[in-house]
Amino acid sequence: MCRATSGEINMGKYIGYLATTLFVSLILFSSPSRAATTQAVLAWNASTDSSVIGYNVYVGTQSGIYQTPIDAGNNTTYTVTGLSDSQTYYFAVTAYSSSQESPYSQELVCDFITAGTASNGQITPAGTTAVAGGGSQTYSIIPDSGYQIGTVTVDGQQVADPTSSYTFSSVSGCHTIAATFVPSAYTITASSQAGGTISPSGAVSVSAGANQTFTISPSANYQISDVQVDGTSVGAVSSYTFTNVTASHTISASFTPVQYSISASVQGSGGTISPSGTSSVSYGSSATYTITPATGYKISSVVVDGASVGAVSSYTFTNVTASHTITASFTAIQYSISASVQGSGGTISPSGTSSVNYGSSATYTITPATGYQISSVVVDGASAGAVSSYTFSNVTANHTITASFTAAQYSITASVQGSGGTISPSGTSSVSYGSSATYTITAATGY
Repeated sequence: MCRATSGEINMGKYIGYLATTLFVSLILFSSPSRAATTQAVLAWNASTDSSVIGYNVYVGTQSGIYQTPIDAGNNTTYTVTGLSDSQTYYFAVTAYSSSQESPYSQELVCDFITAGTASNGQITPAGTTAVAGGGSQTYSIIPDSGYQIGTVTVDGQQVADPTSSYTFSSVSGCHTIAATFVPSAYTITASSQAGGTISPSGAVSVSAGANQTFTISPSANYQISDVQVDGTSVGAVSSYTFTNVTASHTISASFTPVQYSISASVQGSGGTISPSGTSSVSYGSSATYTITPATGYKISSVVVDGASVGAVSSYTFTNVTASHTITASFTAIQYSISASVQGSGGTISPSGTSSVNYGSSATYTITPATGYQISSVVVDGASAGAVSSYTFSNVTANHTITASFTAAQYSITASVQGSGGTISPSGTSSVSYGSSATYTITAATGY
């Protein structure tokens, strides 16, 4: 809606011909909408000349040049329609009798100022206002509650540093005025996940154009994971400032427990530790490590942070509050082979009890002494024959090996050639190596 305010804009002129003085006032201009035409309501004082029977209204777009007069009858007001709010108009009124018409009244120059409409506030007077040429008109720019003036535009140009009032002075043409309104404060919604805080938090009201800083603080044993502003990550920052705030925003902080490293390794070979390498463990969490020897090996030692915890097959770090190391070492499983000689007469080498690693081999040499021979080699209670060497291959158990020897045997054959006596012992006798044998020779009687 466009409307204009009333004003006592007097246009008095003595009309001597009819001895009449007319004072013309522009009391109202209105326009139902910007799309519609503007109308003007004119009013003048009644003539005191008894011969006056009516009045003519003259309208023009140039000074002193008017269109066909409009007969207002014997009324002292008239509404002129079909006007444009971007055009300056010139008005005059005459009085007439049955035979005469007075000269023009003093000319009324009329300009229009049109105030635009805007959301969240208003300009008053609103709509289209008529202003007498050379006059002035003041407008009030009033924001709604919670809003402030954003811009004021006059004749299409923004006014620098707009205030709540604007005055058109010495008006000599048509004008426009418009305003926009923006919130006087915006809301920044700040939130945080478990593990820390953001301050200030919740819905924070910030004046338009002001700055607002937020501080992100992790709790003990937590660290900042990420900060998101309006849904976009700005990194794991501990502080964020919104500058020259002209819109509402969101800021959210997330946190993660402080991470500690546990380095797990195997010294040498012979088995594994799982998980291996460097693992990250959250503060207060637990981490279990499994130590597994390879086939034929056994756990030798597990060292945690430089101190042995024994030959354990599993170790758990509980309530982790620092970084740690864990190292496992392994040794091959050892088996014993016991080598011995039953009696005398030779050797077995190596002798005694020897240790042999799982899967390895061990060879034994059986050597008879001079004048002896191998009688038997018994392995794990079973004869392996009179072998001079024996090898245990791919050892996976304990064993025994025993060697026995016998002296070398020689034969002595004793006989008598012909007759006439005896030899004792006679025949063939066995004599061990290095032994003695005595023979007795006896002559028969007469011999």
